[in-house]
Amino acid sequence: MRRAVLRLLAPLVFLCLCGLTAAAGADAPGGKTAAPVEVHLSEYAVKMPQTLPAGPTTFLVHNDGLKIHSFKIEGPGIDQLLSAPVEPKATGTLTVALQAGEYKIYCPISSHAAKGMTTKLVVTANK
Repeated sequence: MRRAVLRLLAPLVFLCLCGLTAAAGADAPGGKTAAPVEVHLSEYAVKMPQTLPAGPTTFLVHNDGLKIHSFKIEGPGIDQLLSAPVEPKATGTLTVALQAGEYKIYCPISSHAAKGMTTKLVVTANK
């Protein structure tokens, strides 16, 4: 019985490993992964690059402030939020697939965006 189960599972494990290897190399052209984009949140500001290239992007969101903050991005094909708010002096991550166009980035907590915790991101097409 154990041999039969192993014979059935072996091809599945092989296919999963092949898929993971292919996905890891597909992050960016040439198999290189883009460096995370540093985002710094504080009362009441968002500091990050204003222009980025299209493609898979990981935002490394640092809360440099004294209050809890979060990070939301809205734009072409994307409306995503960090999975949990970021405590002061902590960091969160959000990975998205950016398309060319303009994005609104802001802190969705309470009235933080109304107090200036917002920015615009322009994403350029890859050439």
